[in-house]
Amino acid sequence: MPQVVADLLLLLATAIWGSTFPMVKETISSVRPFTFLAARFLTASSALLLYLMVRRLRCLRTSRQRQGKDTRTATGEHPGLRPGFLGGCVITGMVLLFAYCTQTFGMLTIPAGKAAFIVGMSVVIVPVVSAILLKTTPDTSTSTGVLLAAAGLGFMSLTLPFRIDTGDLLVFLSAVGYAAHILLVGVYSKDNDPVVFATIQVMVVGIGSLVAAMLFERPLVIPRQTWSAILYCGILASAVTMLIQATAQRYTSATLAALMFSGEPVFGSFFSWLILGETLTPRESVGAVLILAGILISKISSLKQQPSGEEQVAI
Repeated sequence: MPQVVADLLLLLATAIWGSTFPMVKETISSVRPFTFLAARFLTASSALLLYLMVRRLRCLRTSRQRQGKDTRTATGEHPGLRPGFLGGCVITGMVLLFAYCTQTFGMLTIPAGKAAFIVGMSVVIVPVVSAILLKTTPDTSTSTGVLLAAAGLGFMSLTLPFRIDTGDLLVFLSAVGYAAHILLVGVYSKDNDPVVFATIQVMVVGIGSLVAAMLFERPLVIPRQTWSAILYCGILASAVTMLIQATAQRYTSATLAALMFSGEPVFGSFFSWLILGETLTPRESVGAVLILAGILISKISSLKQQPSGEEQVAI
């Protein structure tokens, strides 16, 4: 695949992720949060399991043609299926469930475009947590990015007298959850099949959301008009984009991929304006610019410290 095609595919995936913010905001006005998450991620699980079944059949067919030259391919075994792998998937999936739940509940009360920028701060939180765990001092670029993003969060969320709204706090907690998820992916995804790894996480989110919905939101009601958004978020924004990322990142640099992904808050704000007519206030706009600057500076700095070829699976 030519690099320009890979870059365009990653940009498309980023735009799709950004477009989910207004869709989620609009859908949860008719469907309760846990019910929506259960429908979305069980749909995504079904799509990914179907893909894995098709891929396995292709592997078996290819192995027969090659008469067992590659034992791993012939048995349909993938590098992700090893001791400790399933436990790591479940732990990572539970953290992802926490991130999606806090984000979705937070978006009940705050604009989708604003939520997109606050969630984007997860990129800034990752190097800070890594520095704390490793007992190292963040470099100048990382520190600058963190300060800019923190200042941006203050502009977007703090009001006088000094307080922060519940929705802003929940969405910020989701950013912390996404940051923890990124770190866990780095721990458990090494030398594992990224599609299998992501599929099990999606199943954990779907099943966990269904259990919560059965406990707190019965009877489960999903209006017919919301299924288009659920299918879009589940199949296109979760399953398809994950496959795009797993494929396209092999043909481009990590720095370019990071720059593409950093545009998610911008797309989220744009689609929130286009679909819902939301606009940021002047103060929130200043905060959005500061957060985006902090994201870009922090992400590029962290990538310079990573080995080339290291990948992360985003959902």
